[in-house]
Order: sequence, then structure tokens, then C-alpha cells
Amino acid sequence: MTTSPKTAPPVTAPVGATLETIGKKGDASPAPFLRAELPNGLRVLVRENRSTPLVAVDCWLGVGALHEEEEHVGISHFLEHMFFKGTERYPLGSMDRLVKSMGGYNNAATSMEFTHYYIVTPSEHFETALDLLADHLRNPAFPEPEVERERSVVKEEIRRRNDSPQGRLYVTLSAHLFGDSPYAREVLGSPESLDRVTAPVLRDYWRRHYRSDRLAVATAGDVEPDLALAAIAERLGDLERSDEPPPTVAPAPASFDVEPLAMDIAQGYFAWGFRTAGRSDLDEACALEVAVTALGDGMTSRLYRRLVDERRLVTSVGAWTYALDRAGVLGISAVLPPERRREVEEETARVLEEAAGGLGADEIGRAKTMLAADFAFDNETNAATTGTLGEFEVVHGGAGLYREILEGIARVTPETATEVVERLARPDRAVRTWVGPNGA
Repeated sequence: MTTSPKTAPPVTAPVGATLETIGKKGDASPAPFLRAELPNGLRVLVRENRSTPLVAVDCWLGVGALHEEEEHVGISHFLEHMFFKGTERYPLGSMDRLVKSMGGYNNAATSMEFTHYYIVTPSEHFETALDLLADHLRNPAFPEPEVERERSVVKEEIRRRNDSPQGRLYVTLSAHLFGDSPYAREVLGSPESLDRVTAPVLRDYWRRHYRSDRLAVATAGDVEPDLALAAIAERLGDLERSDEPPPTVAPAPASFDVEPLAMDIAQGYFAWGFRTAGRSDLDEACALEVAVTALGDGMTSRLYRRLVDERRLVTSVGAWTYALDRAGVLGISAVLPPERRREVEEETARVLEEAAGGLGADEIGRAKTMLAADFAFDNETNAATTGTLGEFEVVHGGAGLYREILEGIARVTPETATEVVERLARPDRAVRTWVGPNGA
């Protein structure tokens, strides 16, 4: 006698919520997962993974430096610091102590377009982890002594960044690429803007932006989907919506008149930046990812082979992309002896001009393989999975849209990759930044 395998009962959506399954069993992570939208606009993403008795809970908000007012630039990151300063139910220090006692860890990050907070813990403590995050989202305390303490902490972060040649390099590059647009803002803010952020200002910013329609809660790991959906709906299902529309930002013209910076350092640091369309042009963004990987990702890339292996001009070199909603960057950066700056820039221009003349099928195929592998490695852990789901939901407009990126990359040909290099990476349209030794 044979018996048919048991199938899991269908997952029940919270009352009034929509529920869909994205992907199917056997698909590569992060699929398959559940996506629910509660009546208040809160999105819930659940990826069941029974391979280890661990769970990640990650709360993503579509709020970052782009949403700030000029008077208070840096407030999103400041609020991230204050998030961990307790609530009435969980006084100052409780979160860190509880998470540590559960055998887990917690952290957060702020960027131009998002802020997120997460806890990773043994799965038996799922509801405690969720309750900690939900209560801090809903009822944050802004004690004055902690506001002053964290103001000093963030100012120290700014000082450390300004003491770093890479930090100075990229701040300068961003400022000239995006001019007076909000896209040029520093996530950390400035000492002057931080001085204007008080406890009432923090509370008002939290009240306006930490709302249900800007929030996605992603969880992945050893957890029952029904339990996860119900627990999240119970704690956050009545959170109010925002009464403010998100900003629509237009990028400003780039400035090519960049003064070199001098620091007490021995090496030179250079970066070239080229403006792109960002996420507003999916085909361009996918072709750029492939082209940039072929140009400057790893020891097989064109820039590495030319500048390191053949000419031995630089200590390191790489190419990268940075995509925002309506603008982006194709970047090239290197570390080198300062006396070789002219040679390095001339050789970089030659590599770009040669690439504009045609990228080969072998290098494009290799680049696509590397990107597919990188995506797989980036979703190996529960925390990485919630990071992918949460970011795509609040930044890209839907957790399942990562599939469009992967499909777009798979469609890239040597011709389409060559076209974006030829059109966008012309040496005569590069914003060129340099940080070198004093007196060099």
C-alpha cells in the first residue's frame, strides 16, 4: 500500500489582506515566498526556510536622505541611531540585552532611499524579535541625553569619513555628479545640520515618515508562514498610513570643474564618474551591470589586466554602478602612486575607448555568469534573503522584481553592453576626482 505525500495546508491571509505566492518550490532563493498586503498598506514578505533553526526579521522603510529637508540633512541616519534607545515597554539597553540573551544579533542601515532594522535569532525567539522591532517602530523614545550622545557619535562618524581619502573622494564625486540635487546629499549629514536636529524634530520626522504604507516587514527562516503573517498583522496592522506623498526628485546637471584634494597620505586615489539613468531605464541598468563587470570586476576584467597585470601602474582598480530612482553612476576608481596619475588616466581612457569599440562574447558571458553567481551568494543566508526582499519591495516597487533584473541581465548581448559603454563612458564626459599627498 502506498500513501501520497502530505501537502501543507494553504496559508491563511490576515483579515482584509491580499496574499500571493511568488515563485515555486525548487526556485532559487529568495523564491518561493509569500507577499501579503494588509489593509493599512503594510507589506509582509515571508520566506520559509527550514534548513537551520534560525530566523531573520527585517523591517524596511522607504525613507532615507532623499526624503529630508535641507535644514535637517542627516536626520534619517540620526533617527536610525535613536531607534535603539528604547521604548516605554523596552527601556534603554533592553533590545541589545534581549537579543544577545537569545543568541542573536541586531543591526540597521540608512541609505539615500531606505532605512532598515533587523534581528537574526534562533527561530524559537521569532515573536520576541518581532515584538522588539515593532514596538521600537511604533513607540520610540527620544530621551534628550541620548539625543546629545548620538549627535556626538554621528559627528565622529563624519570626522572619520573626512579623514579617509576614499571618503573624501566619493563625497566630492557625488557632489559634482549631482550638483545641488538631493541626490548629492550626504547620508550622515553635516555637523551644522545635525545641530538643528532636536528631540521634537526627530519625533516629527518619525511621525511623518515611519508609516504603514512605507513599511515592509520581511522574515525568512524556520518559521510557520501562518504564524508570521498573523504575528506581524497583530503588532503592525493598525499602524497609520502617511499623509504625505514621497518626493519626486530630478537630478541636477553635473559639474566638471573639480579641484584636486590634498591630504597627509602617501598614495593617490582617483575616481571617474559618469551619470546614468539609474533605475528609470531597466535595459540600460542591466547592460551597465554586465559591462561594468567585464570592465572592472576582478582579475579577469579589462582594467585589472591592463593597469595591474600589464602596466603595473596601480595598487588596485575597479568599476562599479550605483543606481537610484531617476539617476545613477558608472564609476571607476583606483589607488596608485601619485606620480603615475597622468599615465593611469590616459590608460583608463584607452581601455574605455577600446571597450566602446566592441566587448567580446567571452567576456560578456563570463560577466553574466559572475553576476548570476553573485546574486546566488547574496541570498545564501536568511538575513541576506530578507535584505533582497525588503529592498526590492520598498526601493524597486515590488519584492518579485528582482526576477526582471536577472532576466534583463540574461538578455544582455555584447552589442548592448558595448552600446552603453560607447554612449555613457566617454572619457570627455567623466567627472574626475583626485585625492593625493600634500605637495604632490
